[in-house]
Amino acid sequence: MKNSTKRILSIGFAAIFFIATLAVYGNFIRPEMNAIQERRSKVDAKQTLFETQQVAVSQVEQVISTFQNANKFKETVSLAIPENPNVTDALNQLQAIARSNQVNFVKFSVKQNPPLASKGLLVQSLSVLTLDLGVRGTYQGVKGFLRSVETNVRVANTKTVMFAPAKEAGQGSEELYELNLSVDIFYQ
Repeated sequence: MKNSTKRILSIGFAAIFFIATLAVYGNFIRPEMNAIQERRSKVDAKQTLFETQQVAVSQVEQVISTFQNANKFKETVSLAIPENPNVTDALNQLQAIARSNQVNFVKFSVKQNPPLASKGLLVQSLSVLTLDLGVRGTYQGVKGFLRSVETNVRVANTKTVMFAPAKEAGQGSEELYELNLSVDIFYQ
């Protein structure tokens, strides 16, 4: 074979190979590249959606925790100013205070007053339980009882206080005192 024939055959094979390459590229590679591009765009869209949803979930969790904190705050306020008179709870607290200060009740009466007037539409009015108490004990016990009533969990206002030595003598060398007081305990 002559050199010129070899050249023409090599150019022809190169042309056929080039056309075959274009055909393979056009029929097989290009559609797959488009499919890959489409899948990549879906993955990017889903990734963006996932990140947006993650941000939204974290914001919702933050709001939920804020409301849980608000519920804890409401529970704390409900301990100080309960939603109903809950007279037995008030009596139990006063009995526990009396026991811890080693004083005894001499008298006890409860009076439920009408609600106080509220100053605004959104403000719930407060109601008052008036407790007239009389306790007897040592000076330290009576003093501790009064201090504990003032610092009790429930919001209370001591209206009147009368302090005097007890008419009956104490056992041994202890001198007994009587404390008569009127306390307003608030509720919603």
